[in-house]
Amino acid sequence: MRPRRSRRGLTLMEVLVAVSLLSLLSAGLITAWRVAASAWERTTHRLTLDRRIAMVNAILHAEMEGLFPIQAEYQIPPQTTPSTFLFFQGHPDAMRFVSSYSLLEGPRGGLRLVELQVLETDRGLRIVMNEFPYEGPRAAGQFVTAAEQDSASRDMRLSFAPIKAQPTSFVIADELAGCSFSYMIPETAFERPRWVAAWTRSYQIPGAVKIELSARPDPARLLPVTVTVPVRATLSVF
Repeated sequence: MRPRRSRRGLTLMEVLVAVSLLSLLSAGLITAWRVAASAWERTTHRLTLDRRIAMVNAILHAEMEGLFPIQAEYQIPPQTTPSTFLFFQGHPDAMRFVSSYSLLEGPRGGLRLVELQVLETDRGLRIVMNEFPYEGPRAAGQFVTAAEQDSASRDMRLSFAPIKAQPTSFVIADELAGCSFSYMIPETAFERPRWVAAWTRSYQIPGAVKIELSARPDPARLLPVTVTVPVRATLSVF
């Protein structure tokens, strides 16, 4: 008689069950990986936006806190005696001032003439900043294009040359639904502090500057914050 041999192996049914379980496990792993990757991408996107907002806040604070009260000179017409004013231009969508902070070199960059402007683009509003070396009171006064005396306050209302975007301009914030600048009139013995949309006082600089930002509708986007920076420099410099 021949000895009986044990038959070892898998039946076809067992192989089909194993393949089915492996397919289900692979599908579950792939789904979990996609969910994790999507969550990671959304988190990274929100963190990037958060860092951008924090960076914008820090830049605007540093520029405004370094505001330097320059006594600039202008002549209108050129044959007249030069007149002086505290150099600061403030409009709802534009600012021009001298700061001791440089975006590229920090507080060691020397005095800089800073221009901030809100521009319209296809993807919303954009804040653009120009930065130039400060070259003296007369160079700053060259931005004045007209001067008219206010009959009520007897102060000179100055008109400035428009701010233009340069190839070297910095984009501070982009894709905004709204952006506006406002300025606080400091408290004195004759008036209480209040916010105005445009700065018209050539003998004074604002007590604070407020920049209000609003984002375009986007559920995945963090809302930008409103920046309010007190201006500590109040004395004129000759």
